[in-house]
Amino acid sequence: MTTHRSPRYRAVLVAALVSATAALTPVQSAPAVAEVATVDPFRTRTTVLFSSPNVPSGCYRIPAIVRAVDGSLLAFAEHRFHTCADKSNMEVVLRRLPAGATRWLPAQTVARGEDGDPEAPATRGNPGPVVYRKLPGAPSTGAPDGRILLMGTHNPVDPATPGKNHEGAPRTPYLQHSDDNGATWSPPRSMYEELDDPTWGHMQTAPVHGIQLTRGAHAGRLVIGVNYRAGQQFGLMLAYTDDGGDTWHKGAQVEYAPAERQNLGELSLVELVNGDILVWARQNWNAGTPQEQADPNVLPHRSIAISRDGGETYHRDYTNVPGFEAPPIQSSALRLRATDEGDAYNRILTMAPSVNVEPRIRPTIRSTFDEGLSWQSVDTPLDSTDEGVQVWGTNDRSATVEECACWGGYSDMVELRGGDLGLLYERGTTDYRSEIAFVRLSHRDLHTPSTTPDLRGRSALVFDGVTTAKGRYGRALEFDGQRGRVQLPYRTTPVLGAGDFTVSAWIRYEDKSRDQAIFWAYGQNGEPEVWLRAEPGSNRIRGTVTTASGSASVSSARAYADGAWHHVALRRHRGTVTLLVDGTAVASASGAAGAVQSSDPTPIYIGQRLDGANRFHGAMDEFRVYDRALSGLELSWLRATNTSGIRGLTAHLPMNAVIPPGA
Repeated sequence: MTTHRSPRYRAVLVAALVSATAALTPVQSAPAVAEVATVDPFRTRTTVLFSSPNVPSGCYRIPAIVRAVDGSLLAFAEHRFHTCADKSNMEVVLRRLPAGATRWLPAQTVARGEDGDPEAPATRGNPGPVVYRKLPGAPSTGAPDGRILLMGTHNPVDPATPGKNHEGAPRTPYLQHSDDNGATWSPPRSMYEELDDPTWGHMQTAPVHGIQLTRGAHAGRLVIGVNYRAGQQFGLMLAYTDDGGDTWHKGAQVEYAPAERQNLGELSLVELVNGDILVWARQNWNAGTPQEQADPNVLPHRSIAISRDGGETYHRDYTNVPGFEAPPIQSSALRLRATDEGDAYNRILTMAPSVNVEPRIRPTIRSTFDEGLSWQSVDTPLDSTDEGVQVWGTNDRSATVEECACWGGYSDMVELRGGDLGLLYERGTTDYRSEIAFVRLSHRDLHTPSTTPDLRGRSALVFDGVTTAKGRYGRALEFDGQRGRVQLPYRTTPVLGAGDFTVSAWIRYEDKSRDQAIFWAYGQNGEPEVWLRAEPGSNRIRGTVTTASGSASVSSARAYADGAWHHVALRRHRGTVTLLVDGTAVASASGAAGAVQSSDPTPIYIGQRLDGANRFHGAMDEFRVYDRALSGLELSWLRATNTSGIRGLTAHLPMNAVIPPGA
């Protein structure tokens, strides 16, 4: 038996293996139920790549996928020979779909066994591929453009018990690469000296693809996620390379005691449009009553952290994501659209089972259109743009586990040529480890919101609950007060900056039962923010501008909830904020100079607060933002003529149309 660990560590391996093997039992299989047919909404676009008919006596698990520079797709998995246990005898396998081909090639072994003896029992797993591209302005490297790097982990397996879960065996990361789009692979190279630690026991890379940064000072850098166990501590780390994978560095790192609320692992990474790295982590916290466990607001199972320096440190520590319904499990993530790359909106996807307790059922893709601030639900009416897409099984949430027959597990995603999505995920009718399937999905499958035009080349997102109606000028947008809202996608150059500005719109409403946001930008609860809200219960329209140096709030003496059109404008001039209604200044306050946006990427919403509260019930027309304080004469001219000739316009939604996705 050999190992990649240092010599000082090897002496403890056999004793640790014998002790751990004796103490463990095989992984439990799913409850036995009759095999049933399940709903497969994307059957015609699905290919089963790996099948495990003898679960739990061996299976394929832990999918990962990337697209090579020539367009080939590479789908990786662990082939567990004797059992489905995580640290048993297994190899890493690969199936390829060459560019232009319609049939996947047979499985090939990428890593197996021990160094010098590929037939020896060993754990080779946690495939984490990433594709290296030579980007303009990035550091020069010796790695060829298109090199595919594959991070994985190794631990020794006792030859006498290859089907046992060798949980006590220390793991070591290793690296392979391919320079021919996955056809052949280099031998595994130990990453012990660069990324491991002799005090760590269990560790794992992936299980999902890594990312290459394309924005900011660290463009060209490759980053992967790592989690480990150090004594009684759980650790989460980012690792990175700036030379195409020749040398790697430990980056952002944090450790937690195994407390209920911070039991984290299995990281998925996405680069945000402002260059930050969003780290999407599994939250294993699973204490409490059955009712508490079932409630994602009480017991969240996802956590987010942010790195602002290319993965070297954490800018924002891990924070649980309430309301995101998923059991404790890995959840893949992928950016599919980005406004700084010419897309009309931002979109990040994640894939996970969508019931907050075990078993792992109802695998569902959900999107965020605001860089992780909010995510699609799973409980809204069918075909809603606010609803995630369940990819396996009936989406009738009242169906039992047996009736749904929709077990789902780990996953990975890849952007296909043309902008469609490729999903690789574990699934089965009685066990999520039964097979690994690949499915192609278009924007029509993903419950994509509609749009409404903004300035040239830009669009704002329109969610269900917004229709068109007769407007003050042409058509207007009608908000239902329940689901309807509009989102201006995040821009790297803020729509509202640190200087003067004016925000204006026409509004018509008569619902006096609740507060209703007209627009809300950037922050909440005392953070840098700008907002305007109708508060009929207090008989007013109120606006607030908050910066790091102060806050100013202005209110009208009427709510204007009379069903007639009214023009509202919130203006800042040298730190003084003024509210104007129908051309008349109704209130002013000073003390709000400086930036109104923090460094976190957040959007502007029309018709709701950032957190989804205060949905507007009425109509709006001609929403505009200017990067200067308009004069009273200019505002009168705007009201009377609806001109677009006033300088300084940074956003303009005529609100004349709701355009379906793909139209």
